[in-house]
Amino acid sequence: MTAISHSHEPRKKVVIICRVIRQYRQEFFERLKANLALENIDLELIDGFPDSKVAATMDTVTIPWSKQIAARELSIAKRKLYWQPCFREILNADLVVVIQSSNLLFNYFLVMLQTLGLKKVAFWGHGKNFQGHQASGVGEYIKKLYSTKVHWWFAFTRLSADVVKQLGYPSERITVVQNSINTNQIIEFYNSLSDSDLDRVRQDLGLTGNNVCIYTGGMYPEKRLPFLIEACQLIRQEIPDFEMLFIGSGKDKETAIQAAQKYSWIHYLGPKFNQDKVPYFKLSKLLLMPGLVGLAIVDSFAMAVPLITTAVDFHSPEIDYLEDGVNGCSVQETDNPKAYAQKVISLLKHPTELEALREGCRHSAQTYTIETMAHNFSSGIVSALKH
Repeated sequence: MTAISHSHEPRKKVVIICRVIRQYRQEFFERLKANLALENIDLELIDGFPDSKVAATMDTVTIPWSKQIAARELSIAKRKLYWQPCFREILNADLVVVIQSSNLLFNYFLVMLQTLGLKKVAFWGHGKNFQGHQASGVGEYIKKLYSTKVHWWFAFTRLSADVVKQLGYPSERITVVQNSINTNQIIEFYNSLSDSDLDRVRQDLGLTGNNVCIYTGGMYPEKRLPFLIEACQLIRQEIPDFEMLFIGSGKDKETAIQAAQKYSWIHYLGPKFNQDKVPYFKLSKLLLMPGLVGLAIVDSFAMAVPLITTAVDFHSPEIDYLEDGVNGCSVQETDNPKAYAQKVISLLKHPTELEALREGCRHSAQTYTIETMAHNFSSGIVSALKH
């Protein structure tokens, strides 16, 4: 962003409230704070402490300049609700930004303040729960009712913005954030890896094949690991040197662990973050993720490892970035491991087609960046404060 002098104007204060901060968000918040400072705006970030489920993923962080306010967990009718009171922190805020979620009870208080004209409040989120099969019907109904009551909207992607517009919210008060992660260090480290570096990783893993593919991310039912493992067995039958890497953790990690114990060509590596996962991507030709796709697609672009998924109806909004046949592939037969396997087999057997997808990834990597996300978000905040 271009620095503008506002020395004669009083500084504005924006408060963003998060229940927890994921590792991949840290660089975004750092850049957002710096961008807003150029616009004479102070950013205060509030986060809490991860519950046992979130902590198990081992991907949360505390940013030194953020303020931690614990979110008290309440259980009502098997639904988890969170009360994270930030009364003092929002008192002098010119804008309060919160995640659009029906289980964050403080949001209702903020929406009430917005309705009374006492505080400008903005939502940041998907627009709806894209995993509708596991969403609370009551929660989604409430979300629809109050999602149009805020002053501004920060939508994850164009797909999210469309959802918000369909709720009846004015498009001129929606900022498309273009959700992303910091890929600069990843790309730099990727480019620095030598053949000898990769040879050492191969030796450590005991890899002998050239046709290596990778899965990375959370391990839970929507990721469809049993489907993927069945497809991998079919791929191995056609491509004898096919090997599969599994990176991640979660309640379904035992599925990957047991597969690795059963098949020598399947390797479970546990959770890896940031640069630690880069060598495994550089060894891989495709990112296999037949279930829910989220921000992993940005890793796919950054390291030019095309994503192969299926057209399930519960992807996160980042699936909007996938251009089928250009920077990745989406198999339309969602419940057919054989069809999925055939797509992977075809690409592994046709290097020219694979390279075309890799080139598409490289192009997309220049579009979906943390710099663009921080710029979009800060520009939206400036607009929200002016209106």
